[in-house]
Parts: sequence; structure tokens; C-alpha cells
Amino acid sequence: MVHSRSVMRYNLRVNDMSPDNVAAQDAVYSAKFLAAEGKAEEAIDLFEQNLKALSEGTIADRRVAASAFSYYGLCVVKVRRRYAEGVKYCQVSLRSNPLDPDHRANLAMVYLERDDRAKAVETLNAGLRLDSRNRRINHVLDVIGRRRPPVLPFLSRNNPLNVWLGKKRAAGK
Repeated sequence: MVHSRSVMRYNLRVNDMSPDNVAAQDAVYSAKFLAAEGKAEEAIDLFEQNLKALSEGTIADRRVAASAFSYYGLCVVKVRRRYAEGVKYCQVSLRSNPLDPDHRANLAMVYLERDDRAKAVETLNAGLRLDSRNRRINHVLDVIGRRRPPVLPFLSRNNPLNVWLGKKRAAGK
């Protein structure tokens, strides 16, 4: 019953929108999926054609609009190499929906594109705190590598004994 109510509300919002706004929402939705599939060049064109609808808030589904900024930021970095702008767009998405781990995954990808692994791992770990089973975040962490826990957990990671034992453990593989 709840599902049908949300569909009815969505249909009412879409029915109240102008045809141009419905087309913009559909285009942004398509661009989001193109970006998620790694087709940044195709996605950025669609995003930029509909950037006005995104910035004016005329897209009825706020979740699509919020995540669109995140994916647009990732595309800006991959295609145009504008890192500060990409981070800005991803943070807009995070502010509008801080509980969506995909926004954090996109921001982490932006950090990785600019070779800031520490910020990327920090962002991915924040995403894992929201959803520890998120496939996308776990995949990115598997690709870039995860740190193993210190050999002696009661000592700090930087303790010389932990550093030495960690090197021995890594050499043993």
C-alpha cells in the first residue's frame, strides 16, 4: 500500500510538470545511469543540457536531482579534470542526502582521480558506516586495497614494533 501511494505521488508530480521538465528529469535519470556505467563523456553532455533544470529545482524527484549532482561531479573530473568543481558538486549531493552511500562513493572516486587516496579511504569508510554491505564501496576498497589491522592491536599502528611485525607479515605472503 505504501508503495502504491508513493507511485501515485510521483505520478501526480510528473503530471503537474511541464513536458520540458519531464523530459529533463528523464534525461538526468539516463545521464545518471550512463555515469554509473562509466560512460562519463556521454553522461556529461546529457547533464549539461539539463543543468538549468537541475539548478532551478524543477525536477520532481528530489532523489534523482540530488544524486545527479554527485554523478555530474564525477563526470566533470573524469572528462574535464576539474577537481575542485567535482568535489563541490559531490558535496552538494552529500548535503542534500547525507545517508546515501553512493554519494560518498562518487566523492571517493573524485578523490582517487586527483590522487588523494587518504581522503578517498576516509570517505569510503564513512560510507561503510552507513551501509557496511554496499557493493560499490566494497568494490572500490577491494580495488585500491584495504589496510589490515595492526599485528598488535593494543599498540598504535605507528608503533615501531607494529611496523616491523607488519612488514614481516607482508613479506611472509
